[in-house]
Amino acid sequence: MPIRVTPYTQTRNGAAVPLTKLDVTKSSIDKANAIRARTATATNAMLERDSDCYLQVLRSGGVVANHKRKEPHVLRQVADGVLIHQSEFCQSNAAVVQGPAGVLLIDPGILGSEIATLADDLRELGQPVVAGFSTHPHWDHLLWHARLGSAPRYGTARCAAASRVFLSDTNWKARIAAFIPPDIGEHVPLDLLGLITGLPAEATQIPWDGPRVRIIEHQAHAPGHAALLIEERGVLVAGDMLSDVLIPMLDLNHTGDPIQDYLAALRLLEGAAGDVDVVIPGHGSIGGADQVRARIEQDRAYMDALRDGHVLSDPRIGPSAEDGWDWVAGVHERQLERLRELAASDGHANS
Repeated sequence: MPIRVTPYTQTRNGAAVPLTKLDVTKSSIDKANAIRARTATATNAMLERDSDCYLQVLRSGGVVANHKRKEPHVLRQVADGVLIHQSEFCQSNAAVVQGPAGVLLIDPGILGSEIATLADDLRELGQPVVAGFSTHPHWDHLLWHARLGSAPRYGTARCAAASRVFLSDTNWKARIAAFIPPDIGEHVPLDLLGLITGLPAEATQIPWDGPRVRIIEHQAHAPGHAALLIEERGVLVAGDMLSDVLIPMLDLNHTGDPIQDYLAALRLLEGAAGDVDVVIPGHGSIGGADQVRARIEQDRAYMDALRDGHVLSDPRIGPSAEDGWDWVAGVHERQLERLRELAASDGHANS
């Protein structure tokens, strides 16, 4: 069967266009072990509980019956040299950037059969995977498959550190499995999850032989989260931001200000949006040039409403949500609950 690579089109100006020697004593060892234990506990709590609120909904089974797409599994061209593959699971987008010797694969996907087919299709096209990248340290962005090969897989330094801490727990597979809907659990490849190399903290681009991919690191949604700007192609890979179906999901398990962190991240993306023609969110529909700033403004309005206590009007929540995405309202309620808990905790600490 021939590989299907279909062009993705957007309407622009009325026309349809196609769319990388210490003195060690027992007390110092005990102190170091205690610090490592506290760090692991905090990081694991972040990965399991608050830093990706929609996983709470998945764990309850609220999305199990509604996570599937009906479209065929194909590579879609969204820009010159940039393709996407969308998973059945939560419209998860894997981004493929073509280079002279192979491709950079960003957030490879979810189901093992889908990822394996993607790998086979790329190989048949003469475009093997030569580098991988995970935009942030959540399980659905850290997966890999043996058929993708042994190319280097990267993430930001903070992303890789969080992944290492999580994998240091011998029970990590069981803990991850608790968050995966039971009807797909056996189809998610976990063996190579999270085996990424952290780039230097000062790195501004992915090291690979292909178009320059700029790293825009921020602390919204997850530690070391990175959006990627493929400047020559006018493409912004946004990670778990700028979705048309998911509201902004905060990292609510650290001592900073999660709302301000998110607003700061939106400002960074806004600063890079001038030459962007295509935005690829981690989950949801691909957006054209007219959607980039619109999605930034929609997410900013959501954050402003959370911060100021305004009545929220967002098409991604409630009866206006797209079919199968009504569970996003539960994410919103959980975020409100956690923000109230944090505010109460701060008030108690300051009293």
